[in-house]
Amino acid sequence: MNTYDDLVNDYLRAVEQALDGVPANRRAELLAGLSQHISAKRAEIRPGQETEVEVRSILDLLGDPDEVAEQARLDDLADEPILIEPKRKSAALIWVLITIAAVATLCVLGGIAIGFLALVVGHR
Repeated sequence: MNTYDDLVNDYLRAVEQALDGVPANRRAELLAGLSQHISAKRAEIRPGQETEVEVRSILDLLGDPDEVAEQARLDDLADEPILIEPKRKSAALIWVLITIAAVATLCVLGGIAIGFLALVVGHR
């Protein structure tokens, strides 16, 4: 372990602390992904040429630990299915029926207008 590993470990600990409240399996998944990404970026640096500036640059590109955790929470919310509560099911059904009625009315009115235009043009 070199001195730059401590920077990475400190960063990952900060992300882990910021992920408080996220389920343990999701938190472990996120931290493993971050760790792999950091390792891959560090592997791109020539052996023996790694500097503190380069390691900090990799970590800075990932973002502030609090922001990384917040983004993870938002991503998790986006993955959750939208649930319609029983009270809202009837309201949703009413809106669907209103929409269907409006579209049907527009179709009928459009048909009448086309028929009327056909009669007017046909009498000329």
